[in-house]
Amino acid sequence: MPTFRYVARTPEGREVRGTVQANSRLEATDAVRKQGYWLLELYAEPEPRTPVHAAQHTIWQPLFGGVPLKVLAVFFRQFATTMAAGVPMYQALTTLSNQRGLNARLQRVITDIRDRVLAGESLADAFDKHPAVFSPIIRAMVRVGETSGALERVLRLIATYLENELELRRLISRVTLYPKIVLFFAIVIPQLIPALITLVGGQGGAPVGQVLLGIGQTFLMIFLVIFAIWALFRIAMQAYGFRYAWGLFTVSLPWLGFTVRQLALARFARALSALYNAGLPLSQAIRYAADATGNEYLRSRLLPAGAKLEAGYGITQTFASTGVFPPMVMDMVATGENTGELSFMMDKVAEYYEEEGKLRSYQAGHILGVAVYIGVAIYVAIILIQFYAGYFSAIFGAAGQP
Repeated sequence: MPTFRYVARTPEGREVRGTVQANSRLEATDAVRKQGYWLLELYAEPEPRTPVHAAQHTIWQPLFGGVPLKVLAVFFRQFATTMAAGVPMYQALTTLSNQRGLNARLQRVITDIRDRVLAGESLADAFDKHPAVFSPIIRAMVRVGETSGALERVLRLIATYLENELELRRLISRVTLYPKIVLFFAIVIPQLIPALITLVGGQGGAPVGQVLLGIGQTFLMIFLVIFAIWALFRIAMQAYGFRYAWGLFTVSLPWLGFTVRQLALARFARALSALYNAGLPLSQAIRYAADATGNEYLRSRLLPAGAKLEAGYGITQTFASTGVFPPMVMDMVATGENTGELSFMMDKVAEYYEEEGKLRSYQAGHILGVAVYIGVAIYVAIILIQFYAGYFSAIFGAAGQP
């Protein structure tokens, strides 16, 4: 029998956590409520995994198991459009899963969701079966939309949220493209110089095929080293301690850390606005929105805000206790609390952080590009000095021999 883990609140306002065994989510909900608790969160515990499943979860999924953000944004936009047109949910999912050129993994996921819905399972429960594809924010919004009867509107909110996140990622990619290219060639070109010298060296040089093979091996070695570093980093990010240390390191960097913090808080504000607009209670919305920061250190600072709200603290006081928002943002939050337009104000907070983050990202991109360029120039100068020093040493050494 499946085990469900829950977070609930007692009539006295105290938060409790526990587990309950039930055949379905509905039975688990009833079991928690019969204890006199007000249910806040409920999710199924994962089934015991075999070594193969554990390896798939910790290695394969972090490296190759995701679905591109652009594909997810298009899917939710199309899903909302078909639902608005009055197409039954089963038929809408069938149509979306049969599209040509659709991401293969997402196609399998949509087909599985369709089959589960046809078997009588709720859409939210079907989404919960695929945590590697759909983030906790998306799954929470789908559940709220389904239970409140506003699924179409919530699907549009999800699509808008994903499109904003995609634009933010594209911005970061654009401003860091030039430094990446310069750094790549700074690594590759020095490795090619010995092969070219061999090709045009004394005694006719080496055969062209042999030199090209050496160049290919050099490129392959560089690619494997870069891939190994990337893979180890993605796998290490599955551990909480490493994620926390990395998050603290990135926000502590001189000048650049402030930009990282701004972009992370922009994600938080966007997610909180979308969740709150979808109808999720503010305390739960903060918990899910904290995951959207992409920074474990900031998440740990924001997460306790949900419990403080449930304990009766005001919104402004709760946000101030996190210590991550500047005074101007706190004034905007206070205005939103006093006027009842918190969602609107959080959108404005996100816009403020995004605009500031864009400006500083462009500046950081240009500064990083110049720094990398200067570093490469120094590196090339060192290589030339070493080459000519060795060359003239050989000449003078030969001249000194009898």
